[in-house]
Amino acid sequence: MFSCALIQSRAGDENERVDLYDCKMKWAFVLVACLCFLNSLVECKWKHERRENHWRENANEMTTSSYREDPPDHTKLIPMARYVLHNADWASLATISILPAIEGFPFSNVKSIVDGSLANSTGVPYFYMSPLDFSARDLSKNSRATVLVSLEETRYCENKKIDPEDPRCTRLMLSGKMKKIKERTPEYEFAKAALFERHPAMADFPPDHNWFVAKLKIAQIAMVDWFGGAKYIPVRDYLAYNYTGTEMLQFRNKGLQK
Repeated sequence: MFSCALIQSRAGDENERVDLYDCKMKWAFVLVACLCFLNSLVECKWKHERRENHWRENANEMTTSSYREDPPDHTKLIPMARYVLHNADWASLATISILPAIEGFPFSNVKSIVDGSLANSTGVPYFYMSPLDFSARDLSKNSRATVLVSLEETRYCENKKIDPEDPRCTRLMLSGKMKKIKERTPEYEFAKAALFERHPAMADFPPDHNWFVAKLKIAQIAMVDWFGGAKYIPVRDYLAYNYTGTEMLQFRNKGLQK
């Protein structure tokens, strides 16, 4: 009798342990499920805030990441010229200086540019300028300028181990006269939106600097994209070419979906 009672007691204890273990496992499962749910909420909120509040980081990433398709064949002059300009985020802008010490000298400055929206290339370089800047001051006296952009900006030359001065690393030189675009016109709205799309930081530029939008009215196009010297591209044919760099738009949309 005693042995039977002992066995029953041990069995009861064992059942209690099993029940307690099952209870602990259930609570552990519930706890893990709650933690996973909370983690998913936090991650979702973080991703949403990152999309909303860190667009500038995503936009800046566009300028440094390898997101572009390879350039056209060097024998296709106009497609190459339009490709290089559309995929350039900045340019060297040469003007005739009015600084007293170097008056009349050529003077080069770096400028952020676009040639239209990410999905709509025009071939015309647009600028966001302040009258306080070197270039704008020079242009107020002499509107003649040359804009230089290079294929190196896409990192293509670097990836192919081609020196920036190598003729195979295409460089495009657009010369003409700079023109201030009248505000509240369709072209002004288009150009400003395109500039802010590619360069979101511009939205935070000091408003008291009296920013304005300008474009280069192209008079000559010279390009070095292979051995044998510069090629000169007819301006009319260059502007008439229908080119849209959709790879940039696709990259931007992919970034927003992350």
